[in-house]
Amino acid sequence: MTFNASLRPGAAHVPAPAMMGQDFPTSPDETAALVRRVRDLLVPYDLVIVPGLHDSGPQHWQSRWHALLPSRRVRQADWDHPTYDMWAQGLERTLAHCRRPVVFAAHSLGAILVARRMRARAQVPVAGALLVAPADLHGPRAQQVPGLLRHFAPPALAPLPFATRVIASSDDEWLSPARARDLAAGWGARLLTAGAHGHLGNASTVGAWEQGLRWLAEFLETLSSTHTAP
Repeated sequence: MTFNASLRPGAAHVPAPAMMGQDFPTSPDETAALVRRVRDLLVPYDLVIVPGLHDSGPQHWQSRWHALLPSRRVRQADWDHPTYDMWAQGLERTLAHCRRPVVFAAHSLGAILVARRMRARAQVPVAGALLVAPADLHGPRAQQVPGLLRHFAPPALAPLPFATRVIASSDDEWLSPARARDLAAGWGARLLTAGAHGHLGNASTVGAWEQGLRWLAEFLETLSSTHTAP
């Protein structure tokens, strides 16, 4: 099943207790049904996929989602030597094509980009965001990338003006469980725990990441009850 399109709400939420993700075995029919459910729920929204450092390869869940779901994917001129201003421009180029309230599916440094850029930007309506494995810019792994903290660190954590879920793995070298809790609390987000899947990136063997798709579907259902698209 393939759908590769370049197309295609909220007040800050109080953090809720963390939820544990489980890897339920799914059949191809169950996965197809889940994808259809998500596609139906996305009709009022523009799904924007925001990769992190070094982009997301063909086996990354973000690339799988882009192939399966109507979505727009942020492109950057330089994935390996990022600066905040350059990446913010790449995000803006994508948002300029959106005509409906935006739902972000952002990963790692892409999640940090969304949290920083969209907190102060009101021109594009944002329905919500899944911030997956946001990179801890003060952590030991991020400090190995020169300039990352200087370019991307926001002045301070503050509640985001749209519904947000932070999704974290229990063994992520870029994000400790304690720091994931801090980020979720600071952004006014609910924290969802994905289990032991590393950085949930190119090296994680999660495939299309059915658990993430289920969380996306549940998240979209909460938005539909509070937001009416034009």
